[in-house]
Amino acid sequence: MPEPKDKLWTRDFIFLTLTNLLVGISTYFLLPTLPIYVVRFLGADKSQIGYVMGIYSFASFIVRPLSGYIVDYLGQRKIYLYALGFLVIIMTSYHFAIGLTELLLIRLLHGFIWGLISTGGGTIVANILPPKRMGEGIGYYGLALSIAMAAGPTIGIWLMENLDYNGLFNGAAILALAAFLMALLVKYPTRAAVQKRPLGWDSFFEPKLLFLGVVLFVISMDYSGVICFITIYGLEIGNVGLFFLVFSISVGLARTKSGRLLDQDGPTRVIAYGFGSLILAYVLLTVFRDPVGFLISAAFMGIGFGIFLPCLQAMAFKMIEPHRRGVASSMVMSSVDLGQSCGVVVLGWLADITSLRTMYLVSAVILIIPMILFFRYVMKTYLTRMHEMGLQDG
Repeated sequence: MPEPKDKLWTRDFIFLTLTNLLVGISTYFLLPTLPIYVVRFLGADKSQIGYVMGIYSFASFIVRPLSGYIVDYLGQRKIYLYALGFLVIIMTSYHFAIGLTELLLIRLLHGFIWGLISTGGGTIVANILPPKRMGEGIGYYGLALSIAMAAGPTIGIWLMENLDYNGLFNGAAILALAAFLMALLVKYPTRAAVQKRPLGWDSFFEPKLLFLGVVLFVISMDYSGVICFITIYGLEIGNVGLFFLVFSISVGLARTKSGRLLDQDGPTRVIAYGFGSLILAYVLLTVFRDPVGFLISAAFMGIGFGIFLPCLQAMAFKMIEPHRRGVASSMVMSSVDLGQSCGVVVLGWLADITSLRTMYLVSAVILIIPMILFFRYVMKTYLTRMHEMGLQDG
């Protein structure tokens, strides 16, 4: 029996979301545990931890622009399944990282594969979701990764402490294998034949998404400031662990609600909520230096950041032709990666010459730039595309 045209929780969407969850948990197993492995087991210096963790992010960032072309023109199903299968091999190969050189090579390959999986998965999900519920669907799909970011490190530490590193790497490999098997059950969407073109500028870049990418870049710079410096800033104010708990819950709630609001009412109102939440959060953080204000700020930050990525990603998929969604996915994620990388440097420099309090206040003011770009340029392109598709949205 065919499923309703606008049904969200289809069999394939559930399998893809669960695949995203399993891949995320297996990857985040290693986030808090590898630094300990590097120092205790490999006997490396603490300064070398940065190389081990950083080369993964670097590889992921480098491969993202190319991954959009690969996914669009070499086949979504093929690339996604190959990447997931290779992830199983990589997770197993951590057993053989008996030296820093071997571990760096494995991390490099892991980063490349993560770039392909995250781009391919997001593109496939966009192609199976009903257009009128894309925002809601992208929100739930991204929520799986948010859950993985919360659960993965906790489970990973438990495995390391109770089953040693072999148990940790076995657990990561088993989850990666489960993700691969889950992905085999998906009935991938068929697309009209797309003429393969040689690599060129348009293989990596979509002009319609330029301003949307800049908006995401600036917002991601702000996000890196929260992640990297809030622990130091919060030492004199309140419980940092409780801050991240409130922040994570708010992100999850925002992801589930904002996508539906985007689909029903268009982006104007929900994106305005996002900007308003972030600006209010930074003002609260700098003005009210007490535990209550600290946690209220965490709630508004979570709402703001929880709104932007799924909503802007859904908008990006709607703003271009279906056969270009791989490029759209890579542009969105590259903007996030680059923004977070630059944000750590720029905001760190600003905090060093002024103060963390000033840095957060400046972060609020900086948001005026993406706000203007969004409502002046991104919305214009978006509404033009909706008109071409015969959809009323705004």
